[in-house]
Amino acid sequence: MMKKGAYIIVCLVCFLVLLAGGVTVVQQSSSLEFAFDNRGQYTGFNSIPSRYTPEMAQNAGYYVMSDSEVVANGGLWDDFLAASSQGKDASLRMAKFYSEYGNSPFFADLFYKEGYYYLFNSSAKDLSGKPFKHLLTLKGQFGNPLRDSGVIVLANDRSLTFDLIMSGMVSSNYEYIKSIPEYQLIMFLI
Repeated sequence: MMKKGAYIIVCLVCFLVLLAGGVTVVQQSSSLEFAFDNRGQYTGFNSIPSRYTPEMAQNAGYYVMSDSEVVANGGLWDDFLAASSQGKDASLRMAKFYSEYGNSPFFADLFYKEGYYYLFNSSAKDLSGKPFKHLLTLKGQFGNPLRDSGVIVLANDRSLTFDLIMSGMVSSNYEYIKSIPEYQLIMFLI
């Protein structure tokens, strides 16, 4: 009888340990602040440590990509889209790691605020932020051989197409590039 009671207690303790260790609650950091310094430059990247790992980004509740593939907290993108499509202010920090750059992180903060989208990249020199009306997911085929691809961009002109953006990226004709309506690339879909 004593063995059975000890066995039940041990099983209960193991279950609780597994339950506590196996549950991870991920929530987008609410500390993203749409703030600017006296020169009008976004200040959101000022407090990021110089050495940052994908695990740190995941634990901080960021949308994490490695070599253009989502590796952690992918649902945060859907949460951002859902909130912004309902007209609610929203923010999302993306941490992008690329093996070709020694896994050094690049951060992008995406905001939907008062009806406009804003994107700030940690590697950009100008962080003044430009408002865009639309977040567009554009799909098409690209490459040799052709394969299904896509881009997600911010734009003020809904007439932008995948082909227009991709041909502009590879064109050496300055007049042609200038003729493409302004957009800001968020990410490639591979």
